[in-house]
Amino acid sequence: MGETNTVQTVVGIAASAGGLEAMSLMAHHLPTDLNCAYVLAQHMSSHHASMLQTLLSRETRLKVLTVEDKTPLEANAIYVPVPGSDLEVRDGMVHRCEPAGRPAEPKPSADRLFRSVAESFGEHSVGVVLSGTGSDGTYGVQAIQEVGGITIAQDASSAKYDTMPSSAVQSGFIDLVLSPRQIGEHLRQILARPRDFADLQVMIEQPTEYDDLFQMLQSHTKVDFRQYKETTVSRRIKRRMFVKGFDGYGDYVAFCKENTGELDALYRDLLISVTRFFRDPDQYEVLREELARYVAATDHRPIRVWVPGCASGEEPYSIAFILCDLLGIPASEAGRAIQIFATDLDTAALARGRAGLYPAAASTSIPEHLREKFTTQRDSQLRINPEVRKLVLFSQHDVIQDPPFSDIDLVSFRNALIYFESALQVKVMSRILYALRPDGLLFLGTSENVGKLDAYFTAVTDQAKLFRKTASKSFDRTSLVRFGIPQRRQRESSEARGPENESGVNGAMFETLAMSVAPTGFLVCEQKDLVRIFGDISAFTRVTDAVRGRLTTNTLKAELAQDAASLIPLCLKQKSARKGLWRVMEGAGFNRVRLRGYPIQTPTENDMRYVLVSIETQLVQHDARSPSEKDSNGQGAVYLAHVENELADAREALQITMEELQASNVELQSTNEEVQSANEELQSTNEELETTNEELQSTNEELITVNEELLINTDELNRLVVVQTAILESMLVPLLALDSRLNIKHASQPAIALFELTAHGADMGHISQASLPSPGFPNIVKLCSEVLAKRTIQTVDYEVDGAVHTLSAAPYFIRDTELTGLVVTIEGMN
Repeated sequence: MGETNTVQTVVGIAASAGGLEAMSLMAHHLPTDLNCAYVLAQHMSSHHASMLQTLLSRETRLKVLTVEDKTPLEANAIYVPVPGSDLEVRDGMVHRCEPAGRPAEPKPSADRLFRSVAESFGEHSVGVVLSGTGSDGTYGVQAIQEVGGITIAQDASSAKYDTMPSSAVQSGFIDLVLSPRQIGEHLRQILARPRDFADLQVMIEQPTEYDDLFQMLQSHTKVDFRQYKETTVSRRIKRRMFVKGFDGYGDYVAFCKENTGELDALYRDLLISVTRFFRDPDQYEVLREELARYVAATDHRPIRVWVPGCASGEEPYSIAFILCDLLGIPASEAGRAIQIFATDLDTAALARGRAGLYPAAASTSIPEHLREKFTTQRDSQLRINPEVRKLVLFSQHDVIQDPPFSDIDLVSFRNALIYFESALQVKVMSRILYALRPDGLLFLGTSENVGKLDAYFTAVTDQAKLFRKTASKSFDRTSLVRFGIPQRRQRESSEARGPENESGVNGAMFETLAMSVAPTGFLVCEQKDLVRIFGDISAFTRVTDAVRGRLTTNTLKAELAQDAASLIPLCLKQKSARKGLWRVMEGAGFNRVRLRGYPIQTPTENDMRYVLVSIETQLVQHDARSPSEKDSNGQGAVYLAHVENELADAREALQITMEELQASNVELQSTNEEVQSANEELQSTNEELETTNEELQSTNEELITVNEELLINTDELNRLVVVQTAILESMLVPLLALDSRLNIKHASQPAIALFELTAHGADMGHISQASLPSPGFPNIVKLCSEVLAKRTIQTVDYEVDGAVHTLSAAPYFIRDTELTGLVVTIEGMN
């Protein structure tokens, strides 16, 4: 292995979007005395210069090296890639390699790095998968584990983007799931016990730093904050600690144990009950337009709205104003009912909403015509009018734990999802999905989305976070089982409506006529769905496990179902009444049954066709005479003619069925060819989309990494500006900083006073515009010009009031050769 004797263990690290932050935190806590080298495969753009080495060097005492070609492995060093290249470890060196994958794949490849580490160092190899999108590293950790190495993934709660570490965990080849800080702090222990992680697992399963507060809050308020985002919870707890004057977290916990009032205050802080009327006016304008269409399409049934997390009620009242304005309330209060359920956990906020009293300043965000119509202002208070206030029902309700409402037309759940972890978001969104009617509306905050349930929603517009529930999409209710919500029966579609409901037929007249023709029977459409039942047909039906959803002619007993299957298309094709065969069927008052069909066509645009089927019965007495006796009376000839007629009808029905079958076969063959052709096109399109998606994902990861580097660099620049300002303000000698055009960019306070300088936009003017302090002062413009020409320091001595002073001008460079400006100082002045 060459020089591998100096490096006992190599840690391969995979990182992508969000990985720079994770790697910086991990590097900050890495020990500096392990016989270990670290090789980082950080996805980055090949079109931008990397600052990775500089940024990591600020976070660790370990040596950080960029792999330009091939670099010998050294203990306690971190190796970072050059943009657009892969890294491999072999022969005791880190090699820079040309990318081996497709152009769209991320670079450098973590899988390739992990495989090379496994091959070179065997059981002394470690693979770490940090924050990122995609699945790079998933196959590589398998190679490391196969040779006896250790595999670690960043835990999802600490990862900005958890797709990459989650993919590695789901592969089943990860030994430990830790935060970057834990990896750095416990790496010595991990390497010391490569096959026994029991102690580390105990460490992982220890409660988080806020678990004791969460337990107290849950006992006191019945609300569990464990699935709220840790950053939000941490910020709110620290805020309460600052308010109460606590520096130590333990002291604050002890205080909360003794003071339930502080628990109540912390509880209210964590709920973040902050809102206002018509928050994001543009979003509400889109909501108003969509509600106008929705209300017009829902006839005269009540409009039901649910606002979970309503806080002090501004949001539900805003929606109430819109609905009242659309429906003409209060002028036509009796015309249309509105039910708005405003729910929250904060009882104090609910009480304020129930009272309908707000500071007068709250009225500024309400549109003027709605403010004048639905509110009154008195004694510096805004009061919601009683006719609006009675439409809103305020109630304490936990959207996470309590069962949801049902048959809701609009759910407004704004600016709450952003505080939940992803698993809790899915749980809450499942409840909201259940609550909505088909085609119901969901109104979210500007920075929120439906997330993993996007298959069940359609965006109404691109401008607003307003979504419509997809009525045709069946919802998997497994997530609702735990609180016992039954599956609701879907409403019948408009296609199942019978002709008695169509606009061209009087319902009462059709009912009377149908009952006279078919006192026992049913109305069936051409799809063989039972639309209407007349009389009692229970003696002619059977109900088995095969009957699911719609009622069709298959509900009839077997013999009648077969007759109905041929009789219905025969009636519709011939456009005349037809009768079926007599079937032997024992029942109360009959022993023979026959179906008779009457075709009906409604005069409507959709041209729906129906058949009214009458069930006829007979009670035939059995004749004990011999066949010869029957023939002697001519009964045989009559029976034979009857059988021949029925046979002719059967042949005709069979012919129609065969023709329909042939036509269906031709259509199916044509459809099959079209489907195959479409499938080939879709497959080709899918491959193109996959390639495009990979390219976009790779580009996105690269941009995220570049952005992280720029943010860190910007923060560093801000720090330098602060330091520079402090130096200039505290400097006691005159100093001027000029650019290459001799514009004064910066000056110390003595220089500003000496040359009487004032700011002119981005600078303090040209050096020639500076006011010279005395007639004998040297020609500062000439001196600076000489410095620019000769690129060396120039000095001039001059005398003022018997004292000798030195005027110096020194150039400064970028990259050692590029002259950027010069610094002018005056020595010898007090």
